[in-house]
Amino acid sequence: MNPKERSDDKVGAGKSIVNRHERFFHRGTLMFIEGESSTEMFIIRSGSVRVLKQEGENTVELARLGPGSVLGELSLLDRQPRSATAQVLEDTIVTVIDEELFSRTLQRIPDWLGTMIRLVVKRLRDTMKKTGDDLVNKSIGGVIQIIMLLTEMRSPDDPAGNEVPVSTVKERTYALIGLGGQEIENLFLHLILKDLLVIRKNEQGSEFILIKERPALRMYLQYLRVHERGGALIGESFIDGTYDLIEALLDAGQRNGSGISDRVLRLEESLVEIELARRGRERFIDRDALEELTGSKLLALQEDRTVSKHGHHGKRILLFNPEVLRNIVVLKTWLPIFREEITF
Repeated sequence: MNPKERSDDKVGAGKSIVNRHERFFHRGTLMFIEGESSTEMFIIRSGSVRVLKQEGENTVELARLGPGSVLGELSLLDRQPRSATAQVLEDTIVTVIDEELFSRTLQRIPDWLGTMIRLVVKRLRDTMKKTGDDLVNKSIGGVIQIIMLLTEMRSPDDPAGNEVPVSTVKERTYALIGLGGQEIENLFLHLILKDLLVIRKNEQGSEFILIKERPALRMYLQYLRVHERGGALIGESFIDGTYDLIEALLDAGQRNGSGISDRVLRLEESLVEIELARRGRERFIDRDALEELTGSKLLALQEDRTVSKHGHHGKRILLFNPEVLRNIVVLKTWLPIFREEITF
């Protein structure tokens, strides 16, 4: 059960003061709750307490603590909101370390030790945050897959298949990846900031996800997968001339190319040169760009020789898959956005 929803478990209910720095909590009460702003630290003298964290619609037990255990120390030391909830399992007596007592204690220790304590706490918070960010980053690909799979189930109201209820994505993400709560919200925010999707409300007030750029979202999934393995996508490091050549190939192919299979176009080199001139470029193909495309297996060259009464004639033929080259254009456009770091 979510401790935030229990009407009889108000924070601090059932507590009584033993003396100024000791407090008694009845079984079932809450010492503090996740997200609240309070700065007391507790040392358990007797009894037991469990530490809970909210994950979506579920409450996860992180630890059970008994006599001698300390809890709530981070909020005392850096004044950040509580990162978890503490629920009393049996009648418990605790020593309370508040800001006044802590400050007096710090005055009795060397300055360097006080500084070191605060530095260790900051590093611990930063590490916890980085761990959460890493979990989110590694889960983005999974969420993209879930969203794209769900949008393939098209409805008459969404013929493009680009909309899916937020609640459905959350349910599938929790079931398949185990993420919920703030983590899934961060995943949505990450993709919104990348300008890949938006969240809107329908006439009934229910939220739905709308994919803005489906090819870019698919490309981002590939980008994440390859980079997670320490690699890079073909085209990430192309020179500008290579991108120019790709666009000329696509336009010339659309006008004059002839298909030799369902996927491959055949195009004379001279037609590409004409297209470059039409674009205001010099009428010759950049050899470095050509080598980059052939070396990446995105383009194949073929010599076409004919014989006439005037002698032997040769022309070079370029063979390529337009769909693959269009993906490179998408990558070029979105690569700066893919590379932007987003932290929470």
